[in-house]
Amino acid sequence: MKEWKHLTFEQRKTISSGISHNYKLREIGENLLVDPTSVSKEVKRNRIETSVGLKNDCKRTKRWPYVCTGCKEKYKNCPYTKYKYDATIAQKKANTNLINSRRGIDLDSEEFNKLDKIIKDGISENKSIYQIKIENNDTINKSVSTIYGYINKGYLTTKRFDLPYAVTYKKRKHNKKYDYSENNKIDRTGHTYLDYLAYLHKHPGIYVWQLDFLGAIKTDNNNILTFILPNLQFTLLNLIKNPNTTKVVEFFDKIEDKIGIEAFKEIIPVVLTDRDPNFTDIDGICFSKKTGEERCKLFFCDPYVSNQKPHVENMNKQIRLFFPKGKSIDKYSKEDIKTINNTIINKPLRSLDGNTPKEAFIKVFDENIFDKLF
Repeated sequence: MKEWKHLTFEQRKTISSGISHNYKLREIGENLLVDPTSVSKEVKRNRIETSVGLKNDCKRTKRWPYVCTGCKEKYKNCPYTKYKYDATIAQKKANTNLINSRRGIDLDSEEFNKLDKIIKDGISENKSIYQIKIENNDTINKSVSTIYGYINKGYLTTKRFDLPYAVTYKKRKHNKKYDYSENNKIDRTGHTYLDYLAYLHKHPGIYVWQLDFLGAIKTDNNNILTFILPNLQFTLLNLIKNPNTTKVVEFFDKIEDKIGIEAFKEIIPVVLTDRDPNFTDIDGICFSKKTGEERCKLFFCDPYVSNQKPHVENMNKQIRLFFPKGKSIDKYSKEDIKTINNTIINKPLRSLDGNTPKEAFIKVFDENIFDKLF
């Protein structure tokens, strides 16, 4: 006997013809190579009423063939509700039922409430849907795209506007472009974006870190330095009070002190940043104070072209979940920044196949190096 599948329109026409010729249920099943119960359920499910009368008392409509076709009492004073099976109508009903069965949520009440709470709690902790799914893989048996579908259709307590970056952005105000006056005095020969591209061509596959400040309101004394290795999505955050060139250089000197000059040259060979005046001490960043040797290359993006360092720009956007734009960051301590940094690097990422930036960094470099950095 053929394994059951959805009936086709041709099979439904065969069923209709068989009923008209008073075939037995078993005979129709054998002709279609399907189980007779499948034929029986098909007729009962997709039959239609042709006239309304007393229900559930006619033996013919309570069992096979479930319709009035071929009944001798059909055109007499029959008090019962009349039914017929029409292949065309049955096909339309089946198609509708199939579409409806694939809509909505395939969860019982308990499973739904558990999923709803997990998603709500995760979003309140600034976690992505992907991270929530990875961390609750044993509990959530739905895919990330399915969960997004539930949110977009309004099934969950979490709504679309609760997701970071899901709502439409406002149209930007096109303010007059500006440049730091200090930049007019800086000689960036050999450190331009074109020089950077030429260097990458000669050194394919080399690690490039991207450097930027998060940005703070005018009344703040503090700012957050963001330093990211895009290959591994690995980020270092540093809180700097009253930022200047000297304190930026101190940031790199401290990294060298922690991991050593040789590890520094291996892990941070190239740094790409913007034209912020705080990044203009090229020699201070690139050369070791202890040994005098070059520890890294420093290159600058072109003016007004932030998409030349998109990864650190995107990371700053994610960091805004912890430091909303327009809000002061002066209340945060270095320990607070370290805690947030740990949260970011312990977040499972789809781009790392569900691994965290911390795991990726340790895998590529060394756990000892990681421990020294943190």
